[in-house]
Amino acid sequence: MKTQTIPELLVTTRGNMTELGRQLQCRRETIREYVRDFKAERHCIVNGVLMTKTKQKGRRP
Repeated sequence: MKTQTIPELLVTTRGNMTELGRQLQCRRETIREYVRDFKAERHCIVNGVLMTKTKQKGRRP
């Protein structure tokens, strides 16, 4: 299993967000949302699939 981040993959596409969006099958706007998340606190890419952290709904404990 290989885990990567969007900033790491942007190096491989030479900063081309549109091309990275094609590779991950998501929109360019989604790439821009996570482009500054260097520590992978809100996203990660596992085996070519973008995984994002979602906000939990409901009551807090």
